[in-house]
Amino acid sequence: MTAFAVGDTICVPEDGYRFGTGDLVLSVTEVVSRGPFEGTEWAELKGHDVRPDGTLAPRERFAFVRVDRARVVWVVTL
Repeated sequence: MTAFAVGDTICVPEDGYRFGTGDLVLSVTEVVSRGPFEGTEWAELKGHDVRPDGTLAPRERFAFVRVDRARVVWVVTL
């Protein structure tokens, strides 16, 4: 089971999150909730989209992500 933490950057294919189009690359600022939905573990996350050039979108967004379809691609350690 994937553990998301504030500061992690995750990548999720289009079929692994709601709502949006294309792959999602998100810098996580808050894990709002996590639990089962339609027989699968989902997480409601808040964060900033990571643009192709590596910069962060200025506005935060919510994403509802299937935990088993997401992968952490960058971890911030404190």
